[in-house]
Amino acid sequence: MNRIIIIIFCFIYFHCTAQDTIKVLFIGNSFTYFENMPDLFRNIADSAGYKVKTQMYAPGGVSVGDTAQGTMAHMNNPLVYDNIRSDKWDYVVLQDNQGRFVLDYGKFSSSSLVIQGHFKIRDSVIHNNPCAKMIWFSGWGMKNGLPPYGNTGSEMIERITANYHFLNDTARQVIAPIGAAWEKIIQINPGYDLWSADETHPSLEGAYLTANVIYATIFRDDPMYSSANGGLSVSTNNLLKQIAWQTVSDSIAVTNLSSITPYLQLQNNQLTAGNYQHYFWYNNMQFISTATSNVLNISQSGHYYLMAENAMGCKLKSMSKHIIITNITNNTLQSYFNLYPNPAKSTINIDFTKENAFPLRINIFNINAQLVKNIKINDTVNTTIDVSDLEKGLYLIEMIGNKGILEIKKLLIE
Repeated sequence: MNRIIIIIFCFIYFHCTAQDTIKVLFIGNSFTYFENMPDLFRNIADSAGYKVKTQMYAPGGVSVGDTAQGTMAHMNNPLVYDNIRSDKWDYVVLQDNQGRFVLDYGKFSSSSLVIQGHFKIRDSVIHNNPCAKMIWFSGWGMKNGLPPYGNTGSEMIERITANYHFLNDTARQVIAPIGAAWEKIIQINPGYDLWSADETHPSLEGAYLTANVIYATIFRDDPMYSSANGGLSVSTNNLLKQIAWQTVSDSIAVTNLSSITPYLQLQNNQLTAGNYQHYFWYNNMQFISTATSNVLNISQSGHYYLMAENAMGCKLKSMSKHIIITNITNNTLQSYFNLYPNPAKSTINIDFTKENAFPLRINIFNINAQLVKNIKINDTVNTTIDVSDLEKGLYLIEMIGNKGILEIKKLLIE
């Protein structure tokens, strides 16, 4: 009897009827400009298959509302508003001088109109596109702190994070939890230096982690599905992507990301959404023309998600559920590929048994339903995959073809 295996790990594919280009404007200073962070973001999105347009306005040393900067301050700068009006942006990532957020909770320097500046730019963005969303850049401070505003980098991040939440209590947009992801890296692997030599700006690792957090926030998608690596090693690339996704997905409520993400419930082979004006369901990036209500019956495996349209005509993207409907035996099904050795220790070999089922990629999930490997297939006959970095235990190997999931098998690593 068929049974549904729900991979609890969820992600979103942005896709409209004609796969709209997602337009993202970055406004900031050198924290955004270093290592060309918006370019790293675009590469992640492009390699994941999303159509993205980015634009950056990031002059060095500029803050959102410093009164001493006059018309150079973002809130007073005509060039900022020229950039906002230059296109119908879906998202605007606004990065302020992070030092303006290091005072005690709910306090900002009188020399910087932090809240007023963010509100003014937010209002301009929404006036230009009522469906647009601001992404607040909740980042980091100096590597070794700046007493009395924190004796370590982590202490400064905690202050910055707290004040971004204070800002968002009234601004009601979406926080990108960049600093929180930096803190996780500092805690679990302090050997990764996220700061550059000046101990203020990001290193390549820091900029890449930041780009992945923004990507996960905007696309609600695990960056592990992207083949981009930022020029970093496999282990570094994987760790930064995993931490970025974990941070964003664990904080969806407190960052207010949940306010623009329709919730999907799976029960009795049905996906059910809340109340919206219109419903556009998709499976494996294909529009399901027969489904027009808030309920979708599930009859086959695939990536399911909803594009819900609210009363304002704005499209909201749900978190997709990766659903597999199959009989999983202990590798007795040999219809599409042979897998050996199984159990395995360091490598596995995959031989493809049907040319017309040549896969696009192989996904490997651990027992907690987390994607731990995403391998693009370049050989139509066979491939070898290194699994020496995976812990001992049971995994699921999923073969993806150009029409969706072809087959899934169990793999034991010992």
